[in-house]
Amino acid sequence: MIRVALRSPRRLFRDALAGCLEARSEYTVVGSVADLDDLPMLCELQHPDVVLVDVGGGIGTDEVVLKRLKDCVDLARLVVVYERLSSAELGALWQLGVDTLLPCSHGLDALLVVLQRYVATYRNHPVRSAGVEDGLTEQEGKIISLLSAGHTANRIAQLLDISTSAVANAKRRIYRKLEVASQCQVVARATALGIISRPATRPAGARPVGTVVAVLRGAVGPTREQVAAALLAGGISVATDVDTNRRRPAEGEASESMFVVLVDPAPTDWPTGWDAGLPVALVRSTPPPRAEVLGALLRGALTVVTADRVASDLVPALTLATHGYLAIEESAAGALLDAVRGPSGGSAPGLPELTSRECDILRSIANGHTVRLTARALGIAEKTVENTQARLFRKLGARNRPGALAAAHALGLLDLIPAARPPSS
Repeated sequence: MIRVALRSPRRLFRDALAGCLEARSEYTVVGSVADLDDLPMLCELQHPDVVLVDVGGGIGTDEVVLKRLKDCVDLARLVVVYERLSSAELGALWQLGVDTLLPCSHGLDALLVVLQRYVATYRNHPVRSAGVEDGLTEQEGKIISLLSAGHTANRIAQLLDISTSAVANAKRRIYRKLEVASQCQVVARATALGIISRPATRPAGARPVGTVVAVLRGAVGPTREQVAAALLAGGISVATDVDTNRRRPAEGEASESMFVVLVDPAPTDWPTGWDAGLPVALVRSTPPPRAEVLGALLRGALTVVTADRVASDLVPALTLATHGYLAIEESAAGALLDAVRGPSGGSAPGLPELTSRECDILRSIANGHTVRLTARALGIAEKTVENTQARLFRKLGARNRPGALAAAHALGLLDLIPAARPPSS
C-alpha cells in the first residue's frame, strides 16, 4: 500500500482528492496540509511514500518555497501538480529532484496513472526513504485522535487497554515529535497536518483506513443494480441487511467508514436501529420532488443522486460526504436553497456565529494558552474567559478545549486562525 501525503491550499480539492484515493485499496492518505511550511513535518512524522503537492499558479522566486520542497524530496517521491509554471520555475523544480511534474489540465486520470506507477515500483522496491525514525507510531496516532475528542488520559487508557503511565509516556513523545508543549497544541498541530480530520469518538478500528462500505437497501430493480455496479467499480464494498444481519458494528469500527445507500426507499428502509446516525445516500429513479429532498436531508441524507447520474456522480459524491460535505445535484439543491432562505431571500447562516471575543478565545486555545494566559493576553478576568469559553463549547458541541479545536477544524473555522507554534527558544 502506498502512503500518500497531500498539500493544497484549496480545502475542497484536498478533501475530494483524499476521498478519491482512500476509496482505492492501494493507497492510504496519511495527512493533508494547506500550508507548505507544514509539509516537511508531516513527512517526518508520517513517512509517506509519495508526496503530492499542488502549487497552483506557480512558485515564484521564493527561496523558502524551494527549501520546503527540497526537504520533502529528501524524504519521499515528490509529485507536483500545477496550473501554470514559467520555464524558470520548471527548471528549478527539476533541479530540486522532483519526480513528476503534472499539469492540472491532464485531470485525475493522469494523476492516477502516475501514482499507479509508484504502486508497481513499491511492490519490488519500497519508495519510502530510509533513515526516518522519529515518526508517529500507530498507537500515538490513536492517542492523538482520542485527545482531539476530549478524552482524559484515564479514558484513553481504558479504550486502548493500556496503563495510564503508558498514555502519559506516549503524550510526552507526541509533544516532542510535534514540537508543542500542551494538549491543545497537539490538537492544533495535528489538525493543521491533516493527521486528524474530525472529532473522534472511538479508537480506530480493525477496518483499514479509507475502506468504505455501503449498506444497500431499497427497491430491487435496474436502478439498484446500476447503483451496486457503480459502487463496486469505485472501490466501495457493498453489503445488504442479510450481510450485516442488522448487527451493531464491532467495537472500534469507525462509523464514518459506512454508508446507507437507499434506492427508491420505502419508509421502513431508513436507518432506525444500529445504523441510526450513519450517513445516508438517496438514489431515485426519477428526480425527487422538493419536499422529498428536504425530508431526506432532515433524516440524515448527505447525498441525493438520480439514476441517470449514478455512474458519473455517485462515488465522487460519497467520497465528498465522507469528509463532511453535502453533495446533491443541482436540480435537488434548489429545494435546500429555498428552505434556508428567509422570506426576503436572505441566506440563513450555515456555521455557528462566533462573537469576536469567542474568536479570540478560540485563537488562544489554538495557540495552547491556559485560561490564565488567555485572560492576561486579552486583558479580561479569568471568570470572563471561562464564561465565554463555555458559550463557545456549546456552539461547537464540544466538552473541552481540545474537542472545541477539533470541532472548529471540522467546520473550517480554523482556516483563518494560525496553527499553534512552539515558542522560540
